[in-house]
Formats: sequence, C-alpha cells, structure tokens
Amino acid sequence: MSSSNGAIAGRVHCSPELNEQQYNLRVAFPDYPDVREGWLAASAAWRDEARPRLDLAYGGQPLQKLDFYGSGQPGRPLLVFVHGGYWQGGDKADVGFVSRPYVQAGIDVAVINYSLAPAATIEAMVAEVRQSLTWLADNAAGLGFDPRRISLMGHSAGGHLVSMMVAGTPDNAAGMPAIDYVFPISGVFDLAPLRASSVNDALGLDEARAEALSPVAWPGPAQARVHTFVGANETQQFHFQSEALGQAWSVAKHDSVPGTHHFTVLDVMGDPASAYARAVIDAILE
Repeated sequence: MSSSNGAIAGRVHCSPELNEQQYNLRVAFPDYPDVREGWLAASAAWRDEARPRLDLAYGGQPLQKLDFYGSGQPGRPLLVFVHGGYWQGGDKADVGFVSRPYVQAGIDVAVINYSLAPAATIEAMVAEVRQSLTWLADNAAGLGFDPRRISLMGHSAGGHLVSMMVAGTPDNAAGMPAIDYVFPISGVFDLAPLRASSVNDALGLDEARAEALSPVAWPGPAQARVHTFVGANETQQFHFQSEALGQAWSVAKHDSVPGTHHFTVLDVMGDPASAYARAVIDAILE
C-alpha cells in the first residue's frame, strides 16, 4: 500500500487512476440487477407476512416516509434502517426484507426513505434522517417501542447517513433521541475520493462540502457504539473506508463478511440464520 491508496490516520486515499473503478459499484459488480430482483421478491414476501405500517409520513416532502415493522411486543427496542443508492437512488420498498431477523427477535424496525440527489443535497438528506428519528421518538407511544433504546443501521450511502447521526459534538445531535448502536454496512465515511468519480455528477461535492459531510472529519460519538460491516469481496476502497472510520473513531467492532460483495452483503444482514445478523440482535438486546 502506498501513501496514495489506503486508509491513513483516519482518512481515505485513492490513486486517481483507480477512482472510477473503485467507486462505480454497478460496474464493479454487474450482478446488481439480479441481486436487486432478489431483494424485491424477498421484501414483497416479507411484507405479506409481517404486515408493516407503510408510508408513515415523518415530514411533508414526497419521500419523507417510513415503513414500520412491529414485532408485536410492546416496549421493544427500535432499529432504524436507511437504504443505500449513492444518495441518488434506492427505496425502502427494495430492502424491507432486511428487517426480518430483527423483527423475529423482538426488535421493532423502521425502514425510511429520504429525498434524493440531484433534487436534494446530502446536507438535506442528513437533516431528513435526523427528522425521521425525532418523529419516531415523538411517536414511540403510538408505535409501541421504547424510545430509550434506538439503534441505527444503514447500507452504503445509508451507512454514511446513520454515521452522520452520531458524528460530532452533542450539539450536532440536538433534539435527536439518544442512539445506542450504529451498524454501518459498506458505508462511505470519507467523501473526498468520490469527487473525481462519476458518482459526484449528481452530488456536486466540492472540497469543503465533502469535508463537512465526512464522518471521519468529525469526532466520534461519545455514547453510541459502532460496529461496521463490509463484504469481503468489496472493492479495496470500501475496505479502506471502514478502516479509516475505525482509525478516526476507535470503532468497537468490524466484520468482513465472507463470500459477499457490496450488494450481496445485505442478503446476509437480512438472513435470520446469519451469525452477523445475530451479532446485531445480541448487541441491541444486551
């Protein structure tokens, strides 16, 4: 590893000639359409079984909605899941299947949508995720969960967004409920390498905004515990992304999930038989 390609002192470095190859994930993993079809089928089947409360509005914008998968038990912990899609795609309906192992273990799950680029900035998305958490805490009694036991999970861009919920000083989280655990899956924590890739076409990140929106540039959480996951077969830069967060925040635990890449790792996290899903469950229920 050279100084131009790696995780060094909590920051991610990417050689310019590798940038597009490392961050254009649908090119790197061309089976994504087939993987997504599997997600859609699993999510539809799980919705039929779980009968969640769909499209609850936490704000007035079209995508400010969430689906609530109740465990059927009062006063349980809540896990909030935030989908990926490089801040410019994806939908809660695609990934509802991920809630299955947690709901079956007695954990309520909220799967949220948020406004997408280029219509919305990443700053607006951060604010919307925060708004969803405040709305959920304010409505905990009606939904039936314990607002003192909230954890977050997010995939890819969602991993970035849930990390931003606990990044920085306590003032950064003003008005938000306390967060117990954060489980970023294949997240992006240093946005600087994205600026030279086609991913940035819809995001319009400049140097200052990429810095302000990078969790690694903020102090780590004082209370929330962080457990990162990546697919073992991710591009190298995504391993560096989690490694850099570990360096910057002294992350408590990290897992590289064998036999998975950026998209298939989500199948494992939504599998009730998975040891990795079980680790999340055990942490939340401890």
